[in-house]
Amino acid sequence: MIEVRKARLEDWVMIDQLGQEVLGYEIDQAFSQSRLAAVLSKPANQLFVAFVSGEPAGYIHLQDYDVTYAIPYKNILGLAVFEHFQRQGVGQALIEAAEDFARADGAGGIRLNSGEGRYGAHLFYEAAGYERVKSQVNFRKVF
Repeated sequence: MIEVRKARLEDWVMIDQLGQEVLGYEIDQAFSQSRLAAVLSKPANQLFVAFVSGEPAGYIHLQDYDVTYAIPYKNILGLAVFEHFQRQGVGQALIEAAEDFARADGAGGIRLNSGEGRYGAHLFYEAAGYERVKSQVNFRKVF
């Protein structure tokens, strides 16, 4: 049985492990815990976690996407499911929770970016009804 609920601060270990094992981000645990606390404190963010028979399975992170040139959307900033729970409906349950929240919050849809090498993720999103809109180049400047 898959259970999905809003994330809480005590879920930081699970979210940290998913970030490292599934998404490939190396982050110090103390930093990870403090970042989750900061993210959860901002109303523009929503995180949902999934459990299978009580065992941590995955998470999804949504953020408001409010711009002057489009209707309000929610932006998926992260979605990760532990490998041993992939292809068992966990990702779909997380997407459905995100979509339900987005609709209830008045969003006109959900958008996301996915790394060009994440072919499995692309197939998952397409199977969930998401359509490829465009290719982009991502820029960053670190301070």
